Amino acid sequence: MAERLITIATFNDVTEAYILKGRLESEGILCFLGDEHIIGAHPFYSVAVGGVKLKVTENDEDEARGILKQIWQGSTNFDYDTIDLAPPDAAEPPPVEQVTCPRCGSTDTAQRPYLLDALFGDRYECHNCGNRWKP
Repeated sequence: MAERLITIATFNDVTEAYILKGRLESEGILCFLGDEHIIGAHPFYSVAVGGVKLKVTENDEDEARGILKQIWQGSTNFDYDTIDLAPPDAAEPPPVEQVTCPRCGSTDTAQRPYLLDALFGDRYECHNCGNRWKP
């Protein structure tokens, strides 16, 4: 038998409803939003349709109400020690290739923007002597 969905909160703003839906889902609570599309398309219809409805299953109603109550009271404590963080990147980024000017040997060079490259055909420019060249 299918579980009933219980409306535990209504919102005039779709964004607020999505934020709280995401928080409940992060706690492992299955939840749905009702009428979010009509209010997203026509925000002034919010009062007419009764707002965006945040719905949870009957079994999760008490836990969801407790989480929302903590959020609205501003007393949420998030345990950062229980989060599995992604390991830091062990690989170092590849070294940036230094382009040297063929005329003066300076490394004070820059690649020209794509638009200028398409118009004029030059790819690199030396800031020391002003030379422009293609690699």
